[in-house]
Amino acid sequence: MGLENEIKERARKMGMDLCGIAPVSRFDGAPRGMHPTDFLPGCQSVITIGVRLLDGVVQTIFRNFEDGHHLAQGVYGTYGYTIAPNFHLLYACYDIAQFIERKTAAIAMPAQTGPLQTGMAISLRHAAVAAGLGEFGWMSIVLTPDFGPRNRFGAILTTARLEPDPMYRGERLCNPEKCNICTTVCPTQALSRFGEKEARRVVYKDDGGEMVYEYCHVSMSRCRIATHGLMRKYGGREDLVTSLDASPKEIEEATRRTPPEGLQSSPTYKCGKCLAYCPVGNWKTKFRDRGLSRRLPVMEG
Repeated sequence: MGLENEIKERARKMGMDLCGIAPVSRFDGAPRGMHPTDFLPGCQSVITIGVRLLDGVVQTIFRNFEDGHHLAQGVYGTYGYTIAPNFHLLYACYDIAQFIERKTAAIAMPAQTGPLQTGMAISLRHAAVAAGLGEFGWMSIVLTPDFGPRNRFGAILTTARLEPDPMYRGERLCNPEKCNICTTVCPTQALSRFGEKEARRVVYKDDGGEMVYEYCHVSMSRCRIATHGLMRKYGGREDLVTSLDASPKEIEEATRRTPPEGLQSSPTYKCGKCLAYCPVGNWKTKFRDRGLSRRLPVMEG
């Protein structure tokens, strides 16, 4: 068994659902300060691992937005966003990095995961696409064939030169020209609709040729109003801002005034509708057919 297969088997034993390997060359377009070699000089390979989110956890978002049971979504905050999946990934990344250094002469550096980050590192979503695990959805979240956007990712940088996996070239998972679910369900209209603005483009290259991905512009200020619950109508305790067009400075000040929850100084899990309602990843079978969600009219057909 080659080292690559041993790493993937190690990831599986740690409870990971996904594992892919990218050569560092696929990160040539990374912004200055976010390239793998900025964090690990001599990095040759980036291993990305992923864990699916529990259907029973994701469905609490429906209980909030469809049933008005706002407290239910705290389960998603704990087990789908802030704590459980990120610790799961953290331990798996650490275990795989230890395995590589104990078995080889290579250096291995686990990257930070999710809201547990204490500083900026490489982009985990770009690492996941580079490793062939899926493609970008229009809302800029990574989609995988089996789980849609309902995944969380971690990464390990290493100086080991590993055999890379090919980029994902399967059936197209997101077609924003036909599907506008994410932009429609977004409560603050934070996602630009297809054709409204020039799409953001990311280009990768592998042995199969050039891969180009496009996704929407995200108004982070509007997104934070919903995800942080900065207004009552979006799950907040009070209106910390009064307009969706609040300035970035007003958003920052409002965020500082939100009470801490758990390990987060400011909760960031209070929306998640684009992730929950995206049809990719057998949404109908998992949620509609089980009676967990009343499908929105825009989603019929």
